[in-house]
Amino acid sequence: MPLSYIPRGPDYIPPPGSNQAVTRLETPLADYLPLHPTSNNIPLRSWNRPLTLPPEDPSLSLCARHRLMNLQPSDFGPRRYSKELPPEWYLGTYNEIAERGKWCKLCWLVAQGCEGVVRRDECDVVVSWVGDCRFRRKGEKTETETEIWETLALRVRSVMIGRVPPFTPFDIVPLADNGRELWTGRRMKEGGQIDIERVREWLRCCGSWHGGECSHILKQQQQSEDPKGAMFDPFIRLIDLGESCLVEKKELVPYVALSYVWGRVKVFKTLEENIDQLKTPGGVEKRRSEFPRSIQDAMTFAQNLGYRYIWIDSICIIQDDDTEAYTNHDKKHQIGQMGKIYQYADLTVVAASGEDANAGLPGVESGTAREHKQKVVELSDGFRVMNRSIAWPDALLRTTWEERGWTYQERILSLRYMYFVDGTVHFQCQRATWSEDFAAESPDLELSAADQVVQFSHIPSEVPPAVELRPNLKFQLKRYPELVGQYTCRNMTFITDRVNGIQGILNVIRDHFFSEDVEFVHGMPTGKLLHPGLLWRPRLEPKRIQMDEKTKRPMWPSWSWAGWTIPVYYDYGADFSLANHTGRYQADITLSPSDPYFLHLTARVGRFRLMIEDRGNEDAVPPLPRVRPTRLTRYAITHATNPDEERDDEWIGSIWLTWSYRRKFVEHQLKLISRVTQEFIILSDAEKGFEREELVQAATAERREVVNVMMIERREGMGADGRVRIERAGVGRMYKDVWERVEERWERFELG
Repeated sequence: MPLSYIPRGPDYIPPPGSNQAVTRLETPLADYLPLHPTSNNIPLRSWNRPLTLPPEDPSLSLCARHRLMNLQPSDFGPRRYSKELPPEWYLGTYNEIAERGKWCKLCWLVAQGCEGVVRRDECDVVVSWVGDCRFRRKGEKTETETEIWETLALRVRSVMIGRVPPFTPFDIVPLADNGRELWTGRRMKEGGQIDIERVREWLRCCGSWHGGECSHILKQQQQSEDPKGAMFDPFIRLIDLGESCLVEKKELVPYVALSYVWGRVKVFKTLEENIDQLKTPGGVEKRRSEFPRSIQDAMTFAQNLGYRYIWIDSICIIQDDDTEAYTNHDKKHQIGQMGKIYQYADLTVVAASGEDANAGLPGVESGTAREHKQKVVELSDGFRVMNRSIAWPDALLRTTWEERGWTYQERILSLRYMYFVDGTVHFQCQRATWSEDFAAESPDLELSAADQVVQFSHIPSEVPPAVELRPNLKFQLKRYPELVGQYTCRNMTFITDRVNGIQGILNVIRDHFFSEDVEFVHGMPTGKLLHPGLLWRPRLEPKRIQMDEKTKRPMWPSWSWAGWTIPVYYDYGADFSLANHTGRYQADITLSPSDPYFLHLTARVGRFRLMIEDRGNEDAVPPLPRVRPTRLTRYAITHATNPDEERDDEWIGSIWLTWSYRRKFVEHQLKLISRVTQEFIILSDAEKGFEREELVQAATAERREVVNVMMIERREGMGADGRVRIERAGVGRMYKDVWERVEERWERFELG
C-alpha cells in the first residue's frame, strides 16, 4: 500500500482523457500536517506541499508538473555546498507517469529508468534534489583560499514504506555534447564497447594527480626507493603478454591483477605437468582457448591498456603443489605473499558481472556488447538530460564476487580498481571514483555520487536528506575486529582456505603496524593483542570446523574464530590498541612453544549456573518449543551457590552459547535455572563493561566492575607439562565482585 499520509489530491492532475476530477489542497499546510508543523527556519521540502498546476496540454511535450519545475541547466549547478537544496516533487504512481509519458518527455524518461518496477499501480515516485559531485574551487577573496562547491542531480526514487523498493533509484543529470564537460553525463560508446582511450585517460590522470598514493610502482619511481624494498620472495610469477609465457620476477614491474570468481565452471590451472610448457615463449597462447572468458578478456584488456604483465591466480600459482615435489613449495609461498601481490599491482581488474569465470568483462571483446540502458531527452535547444545509474556500489554488494572470501583481501589491499559491474565500467583509486557515464575527471574532485549514500526521511517536512560516506575499506590497526567481522561473513568454496583467504591482509597489518612481538597464528593476533583477540563472539549457531585427517583434531583450535564455521564479531569491549594494560589481564596466556595449536593458560576457575532466559535482554530468548535449533542463544549467568539472602536467579552476567546447552535444560524438566554448573575462567578486566541491552538497569554497570570470562569444557588427556586440556565453549562478561564470593582456585590449562 502507498504511504498512509500521501494525499492523492493535493497536486494530482489526471492524465488527459481521464474522467477523474481534479482536486487541490486548499487548507494551509500546517493544518494538513499537524504532527509536523513547519517553521520559518525550516525550508519546505515536502513533496505533497500545496501547488497550483497549470492545465495539462499534451501539445507542449511536458506535463503540468514538469512545466512548473521548468528545469534549466543552472538548476544542476555548480553552486556553493552550503546552499539549501530545492524542494522535492511528487510525480504520482508509476502507472500515472507511464501514461503521461506518452506525450511528456520527462515522464517518459522517468518511466524508462524505473527498470523492472513492481506494483506499478501502488509505486509512488518522487524526484529529489541531491548533491552529486563535490569539488574545490578558488575563493573569490584570495587566490590561496578554496571553497567547496557541488553539482546537483535529480534522484528518482520510490517512497513506499515496509516493502522492498519497487525499483532501483537513479539520477537525472544534464548531458554534454562533447562528453568532456565536467560534472555532466556522457553517452557511452555506441555498440556497447568500452572506450579504451577513456580508461587510459583515467590511469594517466590518476598517475599525474595522485602519484605514489595510488601506485607502488609510481611511488618507487618518485622516491627512487631501493628496489629491494618491493621484492617478492622468492618471486612473483606473471603472464608476459608480449612473449605469451609465464615469467618469474623478483623486482617490482607494472602489472595488472585480476580479481574474479571461479564458480562452478572448469578453470584452466597451471600444474607441475604443464608449467614448463607455459614458461616457453608462446606457451600461454597455445593454451589460451582453454582459459575461461574472464581470464581471456582480462588479458586482452591489460594489453589494450599498454601493460605487458598480468597476474591471474589459476595460472600464476601451481595449483597442485601440495607435496615437496616443487623446489620452492610454490603454492605455500605464493599464497603467503598474496598481500604484496594485490598491494603492488598497478591496477586490479574486478570481474563482478557474473557468477563464474565465464562471465567475462562485457565490452572488452567484440561480440560482448552491453545492454544499452541510457535514455536521453531534449528539453530545449541545447539542453538535454539523461538517466544515470548511481547504484553501482550497491549492485557490487549483490554480486557473487562480493560474497566470496578470497575477493575480500583483493578489495582491501588493492590501490586502484577497474570494476566491471552493472553493465558499466568504473575506476576507483585512493582519491577518486570515475565512471564512463559521467564526466568528473578533475584534480579538484572531493566526492562523487558513488562515494556517498543519501538517506531520505519519510517525514514530509524533513530538511535535507542525510548524507553518509560509504565505508572506506582500507585497513587500520584498530580495525582488525571489523576486518575479521566482514571477512567471516563471506563464503569460502573450501573451508580449508578460511585462514589463507585473509592471511594477505594480516601479513600487511603485521608488517606495517605491529611491533616485532605480534604475529598472527590461526588468524589470531598473539603477543600483546592475544587477550583482546580471544573476545570474538559468534553471529550464528556455532559449529566446530572439520577434523584434520592427519592430526586427528579440528583444523584450527577452538580459541580462534577460524576454528568455527560461522561469522563472528568483536563488540566495543575488545580494545585492540597497543596502550599499556598493566594489571588488566587476570589470566596468564601464552602460545605453546612446542605446538602453536595450543595456548598455555594459568587462570582462576569458578563454577556458575546458566539461566535459560536472559532477564536483562529486551529480546529475551522465547520458551524452548518456539526456538529453532539454528538460533543463537544468549544465556544469563547466575550463582552456583548463593547465600540465603541472595535470590537464586540473581543476574551476574551473560554469554552467547550453542543450542546444545539448551538441550541440557530439557533433561532437567525445563527449569529456569540449570541444575548443572559450568566452568568459567577470568580472562581480563572488561574495558567498557556490559552492553546496554544486557542489563535490566544499565546504570548498575557504572557501579560494578566487569570482567571478560570464557566458559570452558574439559577434554580427555593431559597437555604439555601436565596441563589440563580444555576447549572454548563461549566468551561472555560477568560482574567482577561475584568472584570474591567463590573459592579462589587457579589451574594450569592447555587450550586447544
